[in-house]
Amino acid sequence: MVAFELDADTTHPSDFALLRNGGLATYRGRAVLDEAEQELRQLGYEGIRLDAHGWTESELHEAFASALNFPDYYGRNLNALADCLYDVPHGDYGWSATSAGLAVTVDGYGAFAEGEPDLATSVADLLAGATSTALLFGHRPGGVVERPDRLGRRVGAADRVLDVRGAEPRPSG
Repeated sequence: MVAFELDADTTHPSDFALLRNGGLATYRGRAVLDEAEQELRQLGYEGIRLDAHGWTESELHEAFASALNFPDYYGRNLNALADCLYDVPHGDYGWSATSAGLAVTVDGYGAFAEGEPDLATSVADLLAGATSTALLFGHRPGGVVERPDRLGRRVGAADRVLDVRGAEPRPSG
């Protein structure tokens, strides 16, 4: 099962641009982030939005567990988060694998990354890895995070920045 048809760059420009470069993108500015979410919803994606402003590690785990309906035995640590995120592409948690895809939006990610840079990088890498796994199964989950311009470092190995609608992702600096 393929995730996209050959003409996906024209029929699904928003999600194709997001997923072709790793499935995790940062958006500089609320308006662009909101527009991306709306476009993904119009394409049939299910979406969840997490508010990362001021997250501690325990709040991060509670937010993901609640939003994605993780099982009661979820261990609330990075290893357990990785395990559950890798089960999401199968439709085990958080969405129906029959929908177009799942968009996980992390609002306030820049503030979180400024306060917890190592944890933020780990979470970004886990989201990107889960997206790569989903693509192997023909599903289209992706992560979109909001990051202000003032954050001058990369957040996650697969970080891409989208500045305007339809713009090609480019490595952030």
